[in-house]
Amino acid sequence: MPDTDLILTGNNLTKSFPSKTGGERLVILNDVSLSINRGDIVCVVGASGSGKSTLLHILGGLDQPDSGTISWNGQHMYDMNTDELAKFRNQKLGFVFQFHHLLPEFTALENVMMPALIQDTDFEDAKHRAMNLLERFGISTRADHRPTELSGGEQQRVAMARALINDPDLILADEPTGNLDEENTEILLDMLFELRKIDKVSILLITHEKDIARRTDHTYELSKGKLHSF
Repeated sequence: MPDTDLILTGNNLTKSFPSKTGGERLVILNDVSLSINRGDIVCVVGASGSGKSTLLHILGGLDQPDSGTISWNGQHMYDMNTDELAKFRNQKLGFVFQFHHLLPEFTALENVMMPALIQDTDFEDAKHRAMNLLERFGISTRADHRPTELSGGEQQRVAMARALINDPDLILADEPTGNLDEENTEILLDMLFELRKIDKVSILLITHEKDIARRTDHTYELSKGKLHSF
């Protein structure tokens, strides 16, 4: 019988890119396997260029592996067509990146609302949910400000709220503290752990900082295309 606590599994994932010199392809992921249980915070560390972001993109359905499989609650992710995969990402996953990718022409509130509106949520309902999230993250007074009017820490909190608007089962966070100072780093990490505690959401955290990794449930290091637990 399937493990009911297991939500995402990547098996024997391989990914390579053409070499700039025209020689053999550059192997970024070499037979990598990783599983995430419901409510777990899983961390992948590694040097810059080791393939951490590539792994996250593949597990999140943003890129395809050369070989290997990814299963979500037992369903093979890449058996979905393009529209099904986009709907799956919108409903089940939340993404937070080092560069927040907020839309500059929209306010903080509108940025948070966007994934819900894409899901055809009623406008007033989406607005209410978005404001609740901004209040939860302590930035409701900045709701009408555009990204350029927000600090780096505020921008990342808006990005976190946006990732949560559709109540995802898994958050994929790619170096979310990479552009933050120490104080805002601690604030964001506390938010991530609170999400797991209160919302039972699973989190895949990509970072190069091993001090952060030590706070998570399971830590892996990606090096030379291989994933090792420690």
